[in-house]
Amino acid sequence: MEKRMPQASQQKPGANAALLDHLTDKLQLKNDAALARAFEVAPPVISKIRHDKLPFGDSMILKAHEKFNFTVQSMRQILAGQVMNP
Repeated sequence: MEKRMPQASQQKPGANAALLDHLTDKLQLKNDAALARAFEVAPPVISKIRHDKLPFGDSMILKAHEKFNFTVQSMRQILAGQVMNP
């Protein structure tokens, strides 16, 4: 049986920040402002995601996959609070 990955509403608290940190590290960016520029979103969007006011939703996952070649599965695992291998 195939295991379903969590949707935005099933994210663990703090998982958004973990994913943003992971993406920032993998893209070798300095901060959230640089991450916002990379994702072509306003800096407050990244801030709201980091502080769990806005989910790291499907559109952001798709953008990370298409633009930076991150796998959807790896991002969903981080959002589910599962440990990722570096």
